[in-house]
Amino acid sequence: MINTLDTALILAKCGMKIYPLSAGSKVPVQGSHGEHDATSDPSTIKEWFNYNPNFNLAINLQASTLAVIDLDDHDNATNGVQNYSKYIRNHGSSYVDSLKTYTEITPRNGLHIFYKLNQDLGNKDIQLMPGVELLTGKTVIAPSFINEFNKEYRPKYQGFQSLNYNTVQKIPEWLIELANDSLKQKSNTGFTISYDSGKRTKTTLYFEMLVNGLGQKGTRNSNLASLIGGLLYRGVSANAIVELAKLANSNTPEPLSTNELERTTRSIFQRYLNSQQ
Repeated sequence: MINTLDTALILAKCGMKIYPLSAGSKVPVQGSHGEHDATSDPSTIKEWFNYNPNFNLAINLQASTLAVIDLDDHDNATNGVQNYSKYIRNHGSSYVDSLKTYTEITPRNGLHIFYKLNQDLGNKDIQLMPGVELLTGKTVIAPSFINEFNKEYRPKYQGFQSLNYNTVQKIPEWLIELANDSLKQKSNTGFTISYDSGKRTKTTLYFEMLVNGLGQKGTRNSNLASLIGGLLYRGVSANAIVELAKLANSNTPEPLSTNELERTTRSIFQRYLNSQQ
């Protein structure tokens, strides 16, 4: 059965730039530089997975000249799969043909549709319609099934899928036009900031965890412990930490229950207080 390291080496051999994520999550490995560490060097990749074979895997899309249509299906109110399917059907066969490209199922019944990108749209997540984003710089889990989730499905899917440039279409012009129209509308209704400091510290990872959540089942508690411990070390007040823990949990795809969040948070605080005595 193909494992994550095998998949990483296959992608790298194709020239794609990949990097590791914390096991079972979308969070970069602690102490790493995230997408800035992305490489196709097999020796570096082997070192990563020899250190921890359970790392997840991400692609630096911009460095790999790729773009991804990200279709979310989080609830009945915003079903990106349905919205995009309806849009495609309403525009005829040429639009339907654009779906004949490499596609992965995501853990929450969404889709990642891959395209070759021959122009620079910047490092952006561009919302095309409700539940539908064009990812041009933001990294994508590769493969889309996160390790913990994928355990249940491995017998069915026979391990990880392999992405290959040969199975990826060139992005159609109508998608580029749709993205540019969306960017124009956004610039008229709000403000955006394009900024990348190139610096990734532990504090950076904690901020990103507040936005991206605590990861998947099996890693949520450990990531919560890391977040709370880091905030305690940096002198954040107890009340603020509790609220920040709630925020991170609310942004988690499958959040901890209120009781479990409170129990885990109290346990981490108690261990910290005991260590100070």
